[in-house]
Amino acid sequence: MKMARAGIFVSLALGMGLAPRAADAQQPGPPPQIQTTQTFLMTWGGQKWDEMKAVTADKVMVKVGPGVYMLEPAAQKSDVQLALPFRGLSTLRTDGKIIGVKVDDMAFKVGDKEMRGPGTVDLKEENGGFRVTGVSASTQQ
Repeated sequence: MKMARAGIFVSLALGMGLAPRAADAQQPGPPPQIQTTQTFLMTWGGQKWDEMKAVTADKVMVKVGPGVYMLEPAAQKSDVQLALPFRGLSTLRTDGKIIGVKVDDMAFKVGDKEMRGPGTVDLKEENGGFRVTGVSASTQQ
């Protein structure tokens, strides 16, 4: 009888110790729109063109303040550069449909000028995933 109780106690103790680990393994990562935006911003800031192509349209229009620039990942060409870090990502929706991600703070370099401010990364849903189609930011120098 004592052996049966000891076995139950050991089983419960082991089960309780493993339960949190199993729950941790099942927690999902960021939503796909946030993951796409993070990948885009990190690859743009680090000029990792091949990785960037996987999450963008062929050409991405970038509006920074009054200026409009083009980002062409396939040609490895950008008239404006993203300066890392960025912070504060949140999903934007219209009528329940995801249209983009708001970025609380991001910085851009155009020539020798650096500008910083909040922005938006425009997304298009495609085959269950997202692609970046545009970026717009209001900035202060």
